[in-house]
Amino acid sequence: MIMSIGYVSADCPFVSRDEQKRILEESGCQFIFTGSFSKNGSSFLHFVARQKMGTHIAVAQMDCIVSSWRHLRDIILQVQKQECTLVSLKEPWVNTCAKHGALMLEVLGGLEKLEKRFIRQRMSTGRHKAMSAGCRMGRPSKLTQQQYEAVAQARAKGYTLREIAEEYDVSISMISRLLKKIPRQS
Repeated sequence: MIMSIGYVSADCPFVSRDEQKRILEESGCQFIFTGSFSKNGSSFLHFVARQKMGTHIAVAQMDCIVSSWRHLRDIILQVQKQECTLVSLKEPWVNTCAKHGALMLEVLGGLEKLEKRFIRQRMSTGRHKAMSAGCRMGRPSKLTQQQYEAVAQARAKGYTLREIAEEYDVSISMISRLLKKIPRQS
């Protein structure tokens, strides 16, 4: 006999705890556990990780558990790893034991990859646009150009890396990297 366990998100912003519990009881869940809502679904992931193989997990609706496709995918992977099944009673497409549910989840995985590619593309375009407009990317430099030159002169005079680093309140490794970039004068 397959054990059916319901999961109620205690602080779901969309459906009350009592309403979730009622829906799960009507579906025939033998046990109902209450957890907390987290945007990344971490509390539900921990719940799934504690389940025995073959457990049937039911939720009233997925937006009480997660808030993004990526986190839904993480949950589905955890459910599959535990060899359990998951069903959302208000969203029939979230059903890992039905063929149409598995297909929908694979489609969502493909959409997630496509979305990531679009995001990378938009970020790359924005970065190139900013750089062509004269913006400097990355962390601001701790030292000015005049300080760079002073560092090189101090090293040429025989000061140690530690002395220079303490003078400019930076790390020794930063001074070392900086000096490697500056061409040596013979």
